Amino acid sequence: MRGDRERQRSAGAGLDLYAAGADLTQLVSCHVVELLAGRPAPGFRRLGVGIDQIDKGLTALEPAAQRSVWTMHPILSYDPANEMTLLDDHTRRRGVDMRCITTERSLNLYPLLTSEIPHVHFGPARSQFILVDESVAVVGGPHSEEGYPTAWLTTRTDVLTLVRAIWDLTWQLSRPGVPDGRKPPFTARQCEVARRLVLGAKDSAIARDLDVSLRTVAADVSVLMHMLGAVSRAETAHLLAGGSHRLDAARLRPKAE
Repeated sequence: MRGDRERQRSAGAGLDLYAAGADLTQLVSCHVVELLAGRPAPGFRRLGVGIDQIDKGLTALEPAAQRSVWTMHPILSYDPANEMTLLDDHTRRRGVDMRCITTERSLNLYPLLTSEIPHVHFGPARSQFILVDESVAVVGGPHSEEGYPTAWLTTRTDVLTLVRAIWDLTWQLSRPGVPDGRKPPFTARQCEVARRLVLGAKDSAIARDLDVSLRTVAADVSVLMHMLGAVSRAETAHLLAGGSHRLDAARLRPKAE
């Protein structure tokens, strides 16, 4: 009976999330239309169009975060040239509470996910936003005419109320990507080796860059190949870059100490 009640409660929460997510999408779209039509939308402005502009906007916003940065993204994919992970590390070292929720499918497209973002949680993440200090939100909006993603910065109460509600409900239904007593599948150095491998660097260049021996680089590449089930260096780079949607996520779950 208790199991049935839990399933019913979970199903009800899932419906609530669908509804709240749809409301957030509609509300953000309405504010975007107001701005594009030249009408004022107090507490709502464009942060950027396209990944580069959005990343620059988030970098500029980072110093303002004092207590918490909570991120929700349905799908996280791997970009070895993206330095936002370094920005997250800097924010965490400042003592800011960093949290991230995404779907487990992200692990297939981003095999280093739980190693580079150990605070990640997996759950029914259907909305895309960043909540800063629970008082400022960056929300995803409609794509531009050219097909680029857009991000919008808001302090509006109507948007923040929905964002906080979606976060709270999803957090309750999520689970940690790295449970207590376990460690991520890859070390920090293996992540650095992987990043350079995907970018096409040779072992000798990786060794010089990381100031380690060729044998160490070869050993790290061997671990990456084994964990990903790859049979070649090229396939390893392909899988690291999210080249297969059929990658077995179970192999990449954190290991027991």
